[in-house]
Amino acid sequence: MKYLTISIAQTLFTKNIAFCLYRFPAEKNFRIAIEPEFLPHPKENTFWITPFCQYSTAKDILLDVLNKDFLNDSFLQYVHSLAPREKKQDVPLPAESTKEDYFKKIHAFLRDIHAGKLDKAILSRVLYEDKPEDFDMFDCFLRLSESYPGTFVHLLVHPRAGIWLGATAELLLKKRDKEISIMALAGTQSRRDGKDYLWRTKEMEEHLMVSNHIEAVFQKYGCLMIKKEGPHNMETGRVAHLATDYIYEEHATFNLKSLLGELHPTPAVGGLPVGKGVEYILEHEGYDRRYYCGFIGETDFTTSADLYINLRNMQIGTDRIAIYVGGGITAASDPEEEWQETVMKSSTMLEKIQTAKTSSKNVIIR
Repeated sequence: MKYLTISIAQTLFTKNIAFCLYRFPAEKNFRIAIEPEFLPHPKENTFWITPFCQYSTAKDILLDVLNKDFLNDSFLQYVHSLAPREKKQDVPLPAESTKEDYFKKIHAFLRDIHAGKLDKAILSRVLYEDKPEDFDMFDCFLRLSESYPGTFVHLLVHPRAGIWLGATAELLLKKRDKEISIMALAGTQSRRDGKDYLWRTKEMEEHLMVSNHIEAVFQKYGCLMIKKEGPHNMETGRVAHLATDYIYEEHATFNLKSLLGELHPTPAVGGLPVGKGVEYILEHEGYDRRYYCGFIGETDFTTSADLYINLRNMQIGTDRIAIYVGGGITAASDPEEEWQETVMKSSTMLEKIQTAKTSSKNVIIR
């Protein structure tokens, strides 16, 4: 079924119709969300993609989730029968960050942190990889899915957003009726297979800031903490993180959209204090993150949600591919170490770009 789903996505691409192809952690089959006018059944769940913050030029994207019973040859033939839409202009990519520029920004952040204006800042950057002539985004999606089974993997194609590929391990929020699961994820180092991890004060403090923010927001909304586990090690790709898992029970007056408005951006992607950290990003980072560090996933906005922080992703242009990476800056940060952390994080996407080829035998338009 998953290759049939890819065939549907490939055909939508040739018709210039927006879609998102995705797979949840530990699932084997792929899902797809499409523009509402092409949904062949009553709407059930919404696929929701948000920008990093409300001040971005990017806007929320809402697509309708295609029921798995309609992932069949009949729907594929229907998509084949559609008239192609006019192709929209490519969405421009942001400017690439040089090491010199990155160091200037990180020193500015550190000055204000040491002066007590911020507790934590997040600095991200963009790096470019030339797009191989035989690059195939569907093959790249497959390779990400196969290599990182514990992540949420997606391929978004949309006229307002452009083309985005990502594989993120960071759960923002999962909801089933009144039970809400959430993860605090902050603190990063290179993966050390078969070895114990030693976490420095810097990483522990980063993690505590995110945990405290989550607990404060859920307490404000009257939710009852049922379970807290962590911090523990979480390995994904070539890196490891500190993670704490929470389970809450919602209050009778709980409103998902309202809570998400205060929960996100968390200190893991927006800094601390939360509002001030976002202001610093907008003032100093030098580019619009758009959908990088926003959240993405399925929801019905009341009883269910599976939403992830949109990390470890790339934006595909005509000739180049922009890779977005970042990290947390605290008073204990060393600029060279922070730069190397972004290099390490970028390897997840870089290696898949270099191996994704149109010659793949797995991906065939039927």
